[in-house]
Amino acid sequence: MKRSILSIALLAGIATADAQTMLVRDINPGTAGSLPSRLAAMGKKLVFTANDGTNGYELWVKDTSGTNLAFNINPASASSMAFANSRSMATLGKFIYFPANNGTSGTELYRWDGTNPPMLAAEVWTGGTGSGVDEVVSHKGKIYFDANDGTNGEELWSYDTTSGTATRLTDVNTFGSSIVSSITVYDTLIYFTANNGSTTGTELYSYNPATNSTTLVSDIEAGVGSSTPNNLVVIGGKLYFTASTTANGRELYSYNGMNVMRLTDVVTGSSNSINTTVTGTKIIAGLGTKIYFVGNDGTNFGHLYAYDPATGNTMLVYRTNPIGNSNIGSIISVKNKLYFGADNGVAGNELWMYNGVATPSMVADIYNGAISSNPTDFLQMDKTIYFRASDSANGSELFSLMDSTLSIKNIAFAGNVNVYPNPTAANVNMDITLEKAQTLTVTVADMAGRVVYQNNNTAYSTGRNTVAIPMANAAAGVYLYTLKDEQGRMMATGRFVKQ
Repeated sequence: MKRSILSIALLAGIATADAQTMLVRDINPGTAGSLPSRLAAMGKKLVFTANDGTNGYELWVKDTSGTNLAFNINPASASSMAFANSRSMATLGKFIYFPANNGTSGTELYRWDGTNPPMLAAEVWTGGTGSGVDEVVSHKGKIYFDANDGTNGEELWSYDTTSGTATRLTDVNTFGSSIVSSITVYDTLIYFTANNGSTTGTELYSYNPATNSTTLVSDIEAGVGSSTPNNLVVIGGKLYFTASTTANGRELYSYNGMNVMRLTDVVTGSSNSINTTVTGTKIIAGLGTKIYFVGNDGTNFGHLYAYDPATGNTMLVYRTNPIGNSNIGSIISVKNKLYFGADNGVAGNELWMYNGVATPSMVADIYNGAISSNPTDFLQMDKTIYFRASDSANGSELFSLMDSTLSIKNIAFAGNVNVYPNPTAANVNMDITLEKAQTLTVTVADMAGRVVYQNNNTAYSTGRNTVAIPMANAAAGVYLYTLKDEQGRMMATGRFVKQ
């Protein structure tokens, strides 16, 4: 009887947005599912990989003409693109970049212009073996990715879109593979995890394109042990991630460009406050002034927690399952809401929403009953959120959620930023060079988060725009600058020094 009453109470919280959650297409007819992954925005096109049951995992696209197979890169039924949980593709200029296997060269770096057949961009390991490209990110005219050339093991590489050349950037492990992963752009550097094979285990590294140098950011688990940093995400001018130590287990960390700091110890001692996840899983997100993450309470796991950078306090926000594991998977922050998959103990793992104020609510019970739909791999494009989920009739397919409150354009920061002089003894000039006109907010804050300059929602034109930032009366120290669009999304971030 108690179970029935609890079920009624929990299911009563389902939001009215249920009707807005839709199956985009049953790509693999029947219950087998197409397992869509690597969701990415290419202008107004949604690009991803999926298996239709005939051609294997190939390149698919959703645009104004519908949801269709874009190209069968590996002929016949062989797959060119494997299912990849918590992975995406990278857009740069008019191309989108991704790993693929044409059946001859092995898995290498490909590019597609949205119309013509995809092209092999870089063959790092010549022959049929393939370099095993997995993660791809774009930054200032280059694509950064992990690859194995057959000689140096898996390292960090770059592809120059102007010259069309691929270059190995690191050799962290001089004896073999560095096992590069979690490639993330923060400030002007490329961050990633790697193992040097001898003294430090798997830790956080950075690569500086300006100096062509690689640096160990921090040996968080001192010595040969590994802290295995994961879940890297840039929020509010800082790099947040999870890492594990023998003393504290897996916890939430931050890096401000100078210092790595452990922020939480929810479960005191060596037990994990945060579960280990597939590399790259998005379990950290910003909403308002707080950092939200998926944490454990010592008995059950996967609940919604919040860390407040202003106070340094951590609090349990909500247990979707009041008597067991909430099992929250990946999280996406969109404007003023969080969307995530969670379990309430009755309906299985389904789609939930939290606006930072009201109690979190279930948006949709996609797989009716107690079976989980497991929504994950979220991507927002304009007013629509796309994700992978399962239902009883179609298996794991591509779903969408229309949220009419999200008047957000899917735009990228098509430009670059130069701050000078740096260091400075007085004022600072910021050159913002744009490929197209945009409305941006420029903010400068000290390392304690105190704002010393802000230029709200200012329209900048195509080409070079110079912003004069008065710093003559500011205290000596390191300052962070951020550029956000009119919806508050981070477009660029960096730092400079006031002497």
